[in-house]
Order: sequence, then C-alpha cells, then structure tokens
Amino acid sequence: MSLTLPAAYSSASKVGNIQENWIVQLYYDDGSSFTPISLADTTVDSVFYPGVITNVPSVRSSIDLAKSTAKTGNISLSVVNFQYKGDDFSAELFLGTRKYINRNVKIYSQLNGDSTLANCLQIYQGRLIDISHDDGSITLQLTEQRPWDFITFPQTKTTDSKVPVPVSYGAFTASSNSYYDDTVSSHDLTDTLFDHELTNTDVRPCPLNNATDNNIFFVSDLTAKADSKAEHWDSGLQKFLPINDEDDSAITTSVSNDGQYCTKSEIELKRAIKLRPSTVTVSANDDSITNSDLADIVDSDGDWLTSYATLGSYTASESVDYIDLEFTDIQVPQGEITQAKLYVTSELTENGLSGSGGQHLRMKTSVDGSSFSTLWTQIGYHVNPGSAWQTRAKTTDSTAISSFPSSLKIRAEWSAPGAGNSMRGTFRIYNVMIVAEYKSRDDQTKTVYIGADGLVNSWDSSAISYGHEAHRDMLIRYTGYTTTAPENWSALDTDRTRNTADDGDIATWKIRWWALEPVDLKKLLEQMQYEFGFIFKFRADGTGSYVHILQTSELSAVQTFKKEDIANLKINNSSFGDLLTKMEISYEKHPAESRYLSSVTSTNSTARTSWNIQAKENISEVNLDMNVGTPNSSGQTDGNADFYSYYDNIFGDIKKIVSCDIVNPAVSYDLETGDIIQFSNTAGEMPVEPFGDDWADYYMITNLNRSPGKVGITAREVG
Repeated sequence: MSLTLPAAYSSASKVGNIQENWIVQLYYDDGSSFTPISLADTTVDSVFYPGVITNVPSVRSSIDLAKSTAKTGNISLSVVNFQYKGDDFSAELFLGTRKYINRNVKIYSQLNGDSTLANCLQIYQGRLIDISHDDGSITLQLTEQRPWDFITFPQTKTTDSKVPVPVSYGAFTASSNSYYDDTVSSHDLTDTLFDHELTNTDVRPCPLNNATDNNIFFVSDLTAKADSKAEHWDSGLQKFLPINDEDDSAITTSVSNDGQYCTKSEIELKRAIKLRPSTVTVSANDDSITNSDLADIVDSDGDWLTSYATLGSYTASESVDYIDLEFTDIQVPQGEITQAKLYVTSELTENGLSGSGGQHLRMKTSVDGSSFSTLWTQIGYHVNPGSAWQTRAKTTDSTAISSFPSSLKIRAEWSAPGAGNSMRGTFRIYNVMIVAEYKSRDDQTKTVYIGADGLVNSWDSSAISYGHEAHRDMLIRYTGYTTTAPENWSALDTDRTRNTADDGDIATWKIRWWALEPVDLKKLLEQMQYEFGFIFKFRADGTGSYVHILQTSELSAVQTFKKEDIANLKINNSSFGDLLTKMEISYEKHPAESRYLSSVTSTNSTARTSWNIQAKENISEVNLDMNVGTPNSSGQTDGNADFYSYYDNIFGDIKKIVSCDIVNPAVSYDLETGDIIQFSNTAGEMPVEPFGDDWADYYMITNLNRSPGKVGITAREVG
C-alpha cells in the first residue's frame, strides 16, 4: 500500500540535511478557493503562504484491528492574529464575507522550499470546526472530514403514507410452493419440497404501507423486483407461509403504489399449511402386541415411513381389541381457519384368520380428547372361516375438522363376536397430515416477508452477495463516493469470495441484512467492517483504501528497517486482556424475531492451554446481524477463510508490538496505517532480538504520528 510520493519529493527525502515545511490551505464558501498559511514563509505555485503558524502540529492516524475501524486525530493550529486584507485575520475567518467553518482544510509537506505544489506531499485532509482567538493569536481546530458524517438511511419514503422504503442487501429466497389446496394427491407422499418450504427463512421484512377495500400493500423496494410474493410469519407454527389470492395466483413481482414499489396481496392475507404431527405415542389393549411391533407403525419423527414391520398374529381375548396412536405437539397456526381436513394414509394386508363369525378392522379418531367417532369402517371384514378378506390397499382418507387440533388420537380396532377368534395381518400407518386454510386482516399483520434479492451494486449494477460489496455500495449510494475502485479493493474482493487454497468460491462472508427505519450510516459501515473483517479508511490525500490482513504466505513488506533507520525502539507483548481464544458466535439473524437461527462455538485450544485459561474464562459472545456465513469452529491457516479465523489470526494468541521513531526520511515519508513492514533479520542489523525471538515476522502499522521532520509508528505482529 503506502503513499505514492511525488518524484521530486521522493528524491529530496533521500538527501541529507532536508528541511520540511508544512503549508495549509483553508478553503471557504463553495470549496473552489482557499486562504494560504504555513509554518514558514514560502511561495508555492505563485501563491504566497505566510509563516504564521506558531506551534508544531502533528497528524495522528490509527486503525483498530479489534473493532476494524480507522481514525485520524484532531489537529490544533496556533496562528498569529496578523493583519489580513486590512483587518485582523480572526475577522476574516468568522463573520466575514467568506465562510470557512465546516469547509475543507488540506495540509501539505514541502521539502527544501520546493515551489511546485505537485512536488509536495499531501499529508492531511479535514475540516475546520472551531475558532477561538485573543488579541494576538488564533486557535484553529481541525477534525477528520468524512462523507458519512450526519447521514442516516433509509432516506426515501412513500408519497402519502410516509413509510421508509426498506434498504436490503444480499440474496434471499422466495418459497416456490404455496400449498394452497384442499386435496392430497399422490405426489404428497413423496413431496421433496415439503420440508424446504416449511423451513425457508431466507426472506426479509416489508412494512405495511396502505390498504384498499380489496388489497393490502407492503412497501418493499425502490424498483420493481421479482420473487416479491408476500409471506406471513406464523409464530405458532414458527414458519413463513406464502400468502395467496383466491385463485392461488398472487402477484409475485412488486407493483408501483404510493410512489414506490410494494408487494401486493388480497386484504385477508389467505394462506394454507400442510402439517404432520411431530410426536406419536402408541399403545394397545392386547398384551400380545409388543412395543417393538407398535414402534413400527409410524416412525418417531412422524414423517414419511421408509420401513415398517408386520404386527404379527393376535388372538382376540375380548370382543374388541385396539391399537391407539396418539399424536401430540401439533403446531397450531395463527389466524381464522376457514377450512381444515385431516388425512390418514393406511394399508391392511391379510395374513390369516381363525374362528367363526364376523370380524372386522376399522379406524376411529378423536380430536383434542373428544369421544371417538368412526371415520373409516370395514377396512377389513370377514364373515366365515376360509372366505376371502375384504382387504384394503394403501389409501388416503380424509375428513373435515372444525378447528385446528392440538392433539389427535387414531384407533385401529379389531372386533369379534367372542373369545377364541383370531386375526393375523399387517396394518400400517404411512402418514397423518392436517391441511388448513386460514386468514387474517390487515390490522393483525403489520409486516410480511419476501424473497426478492436486495440492492444491486452502484458501480456495475451486478448482484450484491457479500458484505464488502454492500459496504462499497453504501459509500457510493449514500455519500457520493466515487465509483472508481478504492485502493486494495481487488485483493479484498478476492479474499472474501475465493478460497486461496483451491481458488473455489466461498460463502462464509455472505450478507443478508435489511433496515426498515433510519439508522446511522457511520455506525452501520463500521459494524459491516467488523462482521466482514476489513477496515475502510481515507488516506492523507483524501482517497479511500480497504485494509485487511492477508494470510502469512501472501504477506510482503513495503519497508524493512535497520537499526540506523530507527530510534526509541520499544517491544511489548499484546495485552492478555486482548486475547480472544473462544467465541460463542450467533449468526443468521431471524427475519421476524429477535433471535438468531444458527450458532457455533469457535475455540483456539492451543492458546487456552498455553496461557492457562480456565474453562469459563476468556469467552466472547458475538452476534452477527449481517454475516450469514458459517464460521469455522477453529482457526484456519488462511485467516480470510471465515469470521472466526480472521480474528483468531489477530487475537487468538499473544503477539509482539513494536514502536519506534523513523529517523531516516527516505523510508518514512510514504508510510501509512495498514502498511506491512519488517525489521531486518540479518545478524547485527537490529540492536536487540524481540523477547529472544528473531525478526522474521511481519508487522502492520496500527498507529502513525507525523510531525515536521519526524514519523513515529506502532506496529503489531500479524504473520
């Protein structure tokens, strides 16, 4: 990285006995003109800079690797209150005809009185925020100027309802099957979409905008989007359910409404659900029926059967024998049920019969503890020994139910006229399913959810899938930042989308995020930097740069220092308090509830053992609101593999920290925070070994303090 030195400046910095002067440009009004001042009288590009600055200012910049943030400190200039255009300079700066407050301030380093601005190095850009003075002096306070200051978003609202248009980033998924029907066809027994549709959570919220007599609109996007069919979050079922019109053909593309784009639905928000009970208990009144026999009637998950066993031979010891299947933990949907049916798929096969008189198998059901009612009779029936059974092949039967049950019992019952009769056969239950249609009114639903993808990027209009892409788009979209790629963008893009081990695509840095109400842009940008492992900073010349730590095998140094280049060398270890050896990471924020869908415990076991960390010590709880990639449970060799690996690479062990002054201008003027440096590992070229170790490691500059004729740095071991 490092700053690009003007050719003349680079040459001058390598000459002994250089003299450095700082010149300052105080911009006013529309920013096209400036008033010049400096540390010493000089003329640059035919502009005279009076030497009226009396203090020795410094520019302090830093990056925080733990928070993934960057900062440039405030600068104070003490200026003589000299006569300027017939009045005190203080009168010029405030309450004069020109306005300076909240305008740009640029500072350049001038070497050996060079008279061309192009040969000077810009070392600071900020804005003037405070002015104070007495009769002889003025104090100017300069602060870092950043384009995200005082900006919130979303910024666009619907015309009449004034509802903010949501901002969203990432790839979302719409449910493709509504299940809006009241029949069970043969495909339902092997429906591979069933589980997918009921577990999809890759959707985003859309708030209610307005309603008409027949339709309801939820604001969704700035442009028309496909896959915008509304879905309802049913907290009772804990599922997202597609909302359908009466003819099961709800609009799937957002429509223009109230000046923006909305997802549209009929006002009753009709939806449907097919559910299977999750818990089943089997019992019988015939002691000859064993538990192992009963367990094979349905599987323990209440899902489709893939294997089953014959119940065997049973002798009727009573006039009626039965098997009960009791289903509990049935999820109850929210809303007004308009119709519901119970479906059971069963099969009976004859294996033998003895005794005389009529015998038959029939099924009954009870709902929520009510008395048994016969739904299916004469599933199998026999009148005299030796005659043929009326057998029943695999068949689905249904019955209407008036409400959605919380429990359900099905009884398979054998009856015979007396003792001594027996029946042998195989009776199987393949599936128990409830299909319900229900609805709610708009006053009960303030938010629906859609699977339409978020914003496309602002530099080439392609899809945004990763966090660093969303960050760059925010800078362009909300601050007017240039569409030209910032410094180091390509390297970051590669490390966040490609696996350097095999050059394969990775998904561990992907984003799904949305904002429905105004949020602070600066706060969101910094949160994004933390969750996706990079730092964005503005350089001394006002251009932007992305900083992230490469894996060790890819690191290279912009400078390698020897003892004659530096002074005041100090070597520390990183604080034990900064050590991060275990993370409890929650990620994939739920679209409808204040919780996370996934979690992982990630641990650096080696470091915990090395530093005698006890079981409940040094554990950090981290909630990722944007990053939906799965972190690894241990740090990877490539620190850019995932969220945990990135921060484990930096803070998973105690590292070395080096601070010094760079006294050789030939190797100091182009340095900036985020630069990778080394110290000579050749014997005798450094005054001391770091804690008895060698100097082969790489260090990143995290603090840089620049003043006329001097540069001081602090650098942290990163590889």
